[in-house]
Amino acid sequence: MKKVKKNVVLGLAVVLALLLAGCGSAPPPAAAAASKGLGGVPSFVNDAYLNASEDVLIGIGTYKVGNDASKVGVGKTFAETRARADLSRQLSTIVKNMVNDYTATSEIDPDSALSFQEDITQTLSKSDLKGAKTIKMDTENGLLWVVMEYSKSAAANEVNQAASKAKLAVPKAAAFDALERMDAAFDKEAGGGPVPVDE
Repeated sequence: MKKVKKNVVLGLAVVLALLLAGCGSAPPPAAAAASKGLGGVPSFVNDAYLNASEDVLIGIGTYKVGNDASKVGVGKTFAETRARADLSRQLSTIVKNMVNDYTATSEIDPDSALSFQEDITQTLSKSDLKGAKTIKMDTENGLLWVVMEYSKSAAANEVNQAASKAKLAVPKAAAFDALERMDAAFDKEAGGGPVPVDE
């Protein structure tokens, strides 16, 4: 019985020592750097994402070109379309959060809020996101990668216009001020990052 207690105490001491040693150690610099940015993308895409200014959204799109250089022209169009879809997805998430925050502090009923959000999102999905521009394009491992940036001020204008149209369909949301809510919404989304849209 004493031997069992001694082994249990010794085992607990080893586990405690390992836990304490793990708490005090910092990850190696390479591991810390790898945790920043996007995973599973080429370094030039990650660099463009990490080095983007805070006043832009970054969209990423891909297209499989394989080893056929003749596909790059068509591929660019598809990859840019997918990058715009990525930007649109990010805007939809921002709008959802904005409407949820608005709903929590207003007297609008949940059904009207949902309808309002859907109207804005639908308008944004049809938008061509004027002002979005390609900042990087390259191929790696048979994929054409496109990185686009879209200014937050242009995004705020798009959302504001979409919200104005949606207010016509949902008058209960008349007090919703999209421009006023954009900065807080962008701050909430900061660091969320885009997700590549694969073929």
